[in-house]
Amino acid sequence: MMILRNCLLLIAFVTGAEALADDSFEKRIRPFLETYCFSCHGEKTQKGKIRLDHLSANMEERKEAELWARSLEAIEFGEMPSDKADKFPTKAEARLVQKWIAQSLARAGRKVEDKADKEGYGNLIPHDLLFSPVESKRVVDAAARLWRISPKALANTVRGARMVSNPFALDKPHGNFRDFKGKYAFNSLMAEQVTELALAHSEKEAKNARKAIVMMKEKGSTIDEANREAIKRHCHNVLRRTPTEEEMEVMLGLLKKVDSELGVPFGLQAVYASIILRPETLFRFEGTGASDDDTGLIALSRRELATSLAFALTDLPPDGNLLRAFENNESSPREILMAETRRLLDDEKRPTARNRLLQFFQEYFDYLKAEDVFKDQIKGHKHWAPALVYDLNALVMHVLKKDEQVLKTLLTTPEYLIYVNSHRDHGNPLAYNLPPDWKPTPKPFKFPEDQRMGILTHPAWLVAHSGNFDNDPILRGHWIRYKLLGGSVPDIPITVDAKLPEDENMTLRERMHVTRAEECYKCHSKMNPLGLPFEQYDHFGRFRFLELDRPVDATSKIVNSGVPEIDGEVRTPFELIERLANSTHCEQVFVRYVFRFFMGRNETLGDAKTLQEAHKAYVDNDGSMESLVLSLLSSDSFIYRAKSVSLAKVVP
Repeated sequence: MMILRNCLLLIAFVTGAEALADDSFEKRIRPFLETYCFSCHGEKTQKGKIRLDHLSANMEERKEAELWARSLEAIEFGEMPSDKADKFPTKAEARLVQKWIAQSLARAGRKVEDKADKEGYGNLIPHDLLFSPVESKRVVDAAARLWRISPKALANTVRGARMVSNPFALDKPHGNFRDFKGKYAFNSLMAEQVTELALAHSEKEAKNARKAIVMMKEKGSTIDEANREAIKRHCHNVLRRTPTEEEMEVMLGLLKKVDSELGVPFGLQAVYASIILRPETLFRFEGTGASDDDTGLIALSRRELATSLAFALTDLPPDGNLLRAFENNESSPREILMAETRRLLDDEKRPTARNRLLQFFQEYFDYLKAEDVFKDQIKGHKHWAPALVYDLNALVMHVLKKDEQVLKTLLTTPEYLIYVNSHRDHGNPLAYNLPPDWKPTPKPFKFPEDQRMGILTHPAWLVAHSGNFDNDPILRGHWIRYKLLGGSVPDIPITVDAKLPEDENMTLRERMHVTRAEECYKCHSKMNPLGLPFEQYDHFGRFRFLELDRPVDATSKIVNSGVPEIDGEVRTPFELIERLANSTHCEQVFVRYVFRFFMGRNETLGDAKTLQEAHKAYVDNDGSMESLVLSLLSSDSFIYRAKSVSLAKVVP
């Protein structure tokens, strides 16, 4: 059972632990069940063969504990009550019951699984609490971490790594965000591959260094002086620092020993390889800065902050400018973070930080997958996904350059950038319903408001969230549920074969009738209604009026989305998009995803202050993405870490 123990224990402090302790099962929990559960799972009706009216507060009995655990999971994921219910609990009522169940199971010694910090489960942290003014008084509660650098970062850190095997390049990370807590492992096979990489790289670099050593000797330097300079230079290239005198002596000793046994330049090659194999080359460390016993927080050291900022905005280790900036003790770390973030984002000659913003939107909207969705070629239309992705990348960069109401613009703009030259050989303007003789223009092309609106109706996004041969309203609805509404859907049970029936005489909406089965719709009700309006387009992303020679049905009804302004009848995808784009709740969920991308972890209640300040910065600066990122990368959540239990001050 997926029970988020840590999240619920944190919630306990919010909903009033003392009050709950005094409330008996009969006074608070059973009335909740009677109001919201017994109509479907009581004496007369047992949907899903589940009956709850006989439950007691006894968690010692195994079957009863399992039923309580299943009920907790259903409440967490919004399965209960179902969307057909007459009444729905408030968020506070639901949290109180969740907390009671979790604490009761824990007291009974029942095993619970903690997934609160794993990718894909961040939305289970209550949204209303994260943006509650009361919660802004909390302090950061995320502990220091050990990060393994990403494959691209390794290639950039070790010069020449592109010319040899990159052992990290074989990683196939799950989820959307490429650099996230727990995503990259390190095993014995990888250690062997890293060693091979270090030896191959160091062989080339050592031969190049020998030329400089010979030149220094010709100018009067001793061999030790020349070797010291070569080692120092390689440390700067890989580690971005000067070796300590102790480290230098150890490396010189290794160089001499190997040279005496194998000959020149094998000693220098061994030293260069040892530098690449140092843990700080392959991992990012946190938690070596000053600690505060009163707050229980550890500030990242200035070196750690420089490294964190560099890898947050680029795939490169910190450069000399960044390192020198953090050596300035006259400015506070927060001031330096703000100044250096601005510098990196405004650098037009080296736009690596700007490209990082593009990467966020690629991974957030998850449209790069369009290139992985195979499509059969059909008469009159040649599909080429890379061209569509190229166009959407251009649109995102165009909106980022203006940096005004970024999310709302990306969701609602009728203007697309269409580079027909990229389609001439491998695609067709017909993907946008443009005529074959359409004349290209370097300026954005404005579509009628009843044909295209923002990224969710762009062919690249539609193709990325489709199947090989058909649309996928479930996948599209799942994206909206997670990425804009901040909701969750339970994992598909391993016993379920999630397939729609094949019938060429039925529309996709008609074939989806199987998902209306009671045991299926408790989850599909969270996705189907959100995805069905996009049936206005075919699986190539083309606007259409007909499906199987019948008028396309793009209507839907959103119920119990958790965001009242989203609920109601929907006639077109544009109505739904407008509601989403105008929702403060959806805007805040977007801020949560930006937090996860740049922090590399899920938010906790201890990040409430950071999230609220980041959202305020975004709103106060007219929806500026740069202001949002600037706020996050100079926040307490970026600068501080909570002490681990072993480091925390123990009070007798």
